[in-house]
Amino acid sequence: MNPFLKILSAMMIFALGSMPCAGACTSLRVKTTDGLVFYARTMEGGDLFHSSVSVIPKGTPYQGTLLDGTQGGLAWTTKHGVVGMNTFGLPVISDGMNDAGLAAGNLEFPGFAGYQAFDAKNASKTIAQYEVITWILSNFSTVGEVKEAVSNIRVCKGPEAKVGNLELHYTIHDVKGDSLVIEYVNGELKVYDNPLGVMTNAPTFDWHLVNLRNYVNLSAMNAKPFTVEGLKESGFGLGTGMLGLPGDYTPPSRFVRMVELVHSSLPVTGPAEGLNLAMTIINNIDIPIGSVRDASGKEVTYDRTQWAVVSDLEGKKFYFHTYNNKDWRMVDVTRALADAKGIMAIPAEMPAEYRDVTGSAKEIGPLPAEYFPAGKP
Repeated sequence: MNPFLKILSAMMIFALGSMPCAGACTSLRVKTTDGLVFYARTMEGGDLFHSSVSVIPKGTPYQGTLLDGTQGGLAWTTKHGVVGMNTFGLPVISDGMNDAGLAAGNLEFPGFAGYQAFDAKNASKTIAQYEVITWILSNFSTVGEVKEAVSNIRVCKGPEAKVGNLELHYTIHDVKGDSLVIEYVNGELKVYDNPLGVMTNAPTFDWHLVNLRNYVNLSAMNAKPFTVEGLKESGFGLGTGMLGLPGDYTPPSRFVRMVELVHSSLPVTGPAEGLNLAMTIINNIDIPIGSVRDASGKEVTYDRTQWAVVSDLEGKKFYFHTYNNKDWRMVDVTRALADAKGIMAIPAEMPAEYRDVTGSAKEIGPLPAEYFPAGKP
């Protein structure tokens, strides 16, 4: 086995043994009027993932993990360089983009994920469920290529005793604006075109589409007043058309909320406006620690939005911020890969900087006369 793969295998067994579970993840796609595509997502979890940004150059060897934890599965060498968020600093991507402008991420899929059964005869085609995004981003440039190739591999559940019960499904987006959802349910591969570009967690993607029928009344336009028995009633303020938009953190509610916000936002043009819209919408999902709690284990766990990312697929720029630092930071994917000497990592956690603008105050002159009573301009 390649020395790199031996080291990677040992690192994964050690680190993934305490892999926390991402309880809530949300993703979306924004298109501009001039054909630009932006992909955004959040990553939630109770325990910290200690993520950093991996820079994986073209030509890096990988090999899939089998049920017993060995790296005896599908072997491949990266055809595309990849930049993206990892877990515990390992070069296994949770969410990222490649040098062709393909973006992809895994999202938690609890209670519904059911991977393909392991078959020793197909070991050479097998990868673990947490390796799917790394395999996709390092091999393909379009959604169409992924759609064609995914049936040629076997995705089996990794060694649960070492990595925990990781239940995942996958969202993929390309520079043309095509989107795809990949799920494994009851041992079967399910591939869906995703015209909405939105994905969250359980249940299955087709269920989320049907659930949208419960919200056909929602509208960005304010509701009109109505009259009952001569009494005219109107809303308390703006936003009455969206009355009933779910605001909780459950996956179905987040799915509906993102669909409504993405598709009711005014069209934007150009990279700056597209980026700003994607960042604005994804920030609606931020979970403050303590707002979502779980006591099913021995201790109470507190979910939080550990990080969020936005990928500019045409500009090949990867933006991110973390729970403790809301400043968006950017990695130029093309430049990072050109400078990479082997696998590199960029710290995700950096101290927040609050720029002091006190000294930029300038006198603006006297106020216009209309701001003063007559005779006192």
